[in-house]
Amino acid sequence: MKESIQQLKQLYVEGVYETKALLIRDQPFTLQSGRQSHIYLNHRNFLSKNQYLVLVAKIYLQLIDQVLQDYKLAVVDSVMSPIITGAMCTLSGKDLTIIKSAKLEHGTKEDIYGECTGEIVIIDDMTSTGGTIVEAAQKIRKAGGTVNYAVVSACRDKSATENLTKENITLLSIASFDEIISLLESHLNKQEKELVKLEHKIGLKSH
Repeated sequence: MKESIQQLKQLYVEGVYETKALLIRDQPFTLQSGRQSHIYLNHRNFLSKNQYLVLVAKIYLQLIDQVLQDYKLAVVDSVMSPIITGAMCTLSGKDLTIIKSAKLEHGTKEDIYGECTGEIVIIDDMTSTGGTIVEAAQKIRKAGGTVNYAVVSACRDKSATENLTKENITLLSIASFDEIISLLESHLNKQEKELVKLEHKIGLKSH
């Protein structure tokens, strides 16, 4: 029996906890966007485990299959996104387009690999502002492809959804940071809850 998106989401959050991927620290992390945050989702440790890599790939495909049937996958230029997309291609048989942030300085010196035709869904592991996805979408569209959807595991805040909506891209995600934190509330200590309240304004209990 095929598991529902909600059941798979629960397995995802449990995996985040099991691998200690959700980090909440007094000294803030520097995000890819340059922003500072006390909360960080360490997907590199999480996705290094095969069971969670396959789980994320399955959830992504289910999210896409709810809105599209005929599509290709495009992967942004990051560390973990290509690994997720490779697993998705293996499970689904879908073709892949690779979007680099800049043209390579060797070989064919291109920044797009694969066909940019038809409906293309952009894959990333997580997003804060949506900037990397927007950049990739612009390159795909310029090359002749169509982009209406992007998929991430975790969406840090609402600004990403808003920024992508302005570019006519619908963001699909497994969970928001707020959802992940709320589901793991019972595992947080008092200091972690205070840091979460300060940054995300979530109504968690302080003890």
